[in-house]
Amino acid sequence: MAASTPQLVYVLTELTPGQDISSVRLPLNFTLVLDRSGSMAGEKIRTMREAVKNIIDQLTQEDIISIVVFESRTTVLVPAQAVRDKAELKLQVDKIRDGGGTNMAPGLQEGLNQVRQNQIGERVSRIILLTDGEATDSENDSRRIADQAGQMDAPIIGLGFGRDWKHDFLIDLADRSLSAPGSQTGYVDYIPSPDQVNRIFQEVYKSMQVVAQDVTLTTRMVQGVEARRVWQVVPMIREIGQTAIQGRAVVIPVGQLEKGGVAFLTELILPSRPEGQVRIAQTDVTYTLPGAEPTRAAIDLILKYSSDNTLTDAFDSRVMNVVEKVQAFRVQTQALDLAEKGDVSGATQKLRQAVTILLSQGETELAEKMQQEADNLEKSGELSSEGKKTIKLTSRKTVRLSGS
Repeated sequence: MAASTPQLVYVLTELTPGQDISSVRLPLNFTLVLDRSGSMAGEKIRTMREAVKNIIDQLTQEDIISIVVFESRTTVLVPAQAVRDKAELKLQVDKIRDGGGTNMAPGLQEGLNQVRQNQIGERVSRIILLTDGEATDSENDSRRIADQAGQMDAPIIGLGFGRDWKHDFLIDLADRSLSAPGSQTGYVDYIPSPDQVNRIFQEVYKSMQVVAQDVTLTTRMVQGVEARRVWQVVPMIREIGQTAIQGRAVVIPVGQLEKGGVAFLTELILPSRPEGQVRIAQTDVTYTLPGAEPTRAAIDLILKYSSDNTLTDAFDSRVMNVVEKVQAFRVQTQALDLAEKGDVSGATQKLRQAVTILLSQGETELAEKMQQEADNLEKSGELSSEGKKTIKLTSRKTVRLSGS
């Protein structure tokens, strides 16, 4: 009986800006730090230039942009400026040519310097770093700059192009640049081929369209209710960590809220109770809109305890779909961990388990990739570089919130 035993419950909390709020975004202050090393020759650099020009076309005069290119040397191609002459900006982009090595830290430092000049008022500051290879200079130098970016509230969005870049390093830079553990503004994405560049750049542009700031999501649970794990599930899957669980409260400092919204999945353990309706928690969100005072909204989480199997066996299909996506991602990351430890059999088994879950969700393309990796792993004893990137990055993406 559901009322007489402890229960595991998943709570999906979605923050979706309404039409009035999402119609106005904060102005941007961002820099593009672009790798133009010799390995970017051909279609890579051509499609990168086109993707950058497409973003320029969508900017307004209130936005600030700068462009830094790096190889063995670093060049400020476009110093930080308001977007007034788009034609001239695009002419500068067309001048980007390949050549040289991959000295990343000086490029990152110059990008940070450009962003620092205009961190005033209600502006959204970002550093977009694109690279297709491993840094030929000190990785620790780049890590220190990423730490500075986090202190300045200028998150790094890392874009890895092709197969030869180090995903763990780029993820580390993005994570270091976050100002709060619940923030979703810094992340890494994978561009597997030139035909995907414009799509990924458009996703990056959408992620910078911020409609609210200082967003904090707090869930306060009644006595006896215990939070075990918290995941961000939109726009990407990642575990928030135990720091968000503070006694009988789950506190997530979201920071900036983009137009597409954000969602979190919380795993709760409920104690046994008599049948009936009961409030198990209250969730509130505080936020600040452009030019307005901070606002707070709250909602009670009500649950009905019952011994009626027709009620207790029912579930919300949308929530369960998100739970399954989290499960699939966890299984894939477990496979990656096992493979790195040399447990080929265990990793192969986990990948095939992930394939089953993905197929049940209709994720056929990702399921095929995981099946290929399972077969290759069983034969060769290791995952491919592309497979590792897919597991770490592509597989963590989830569907956007409805209506976004």
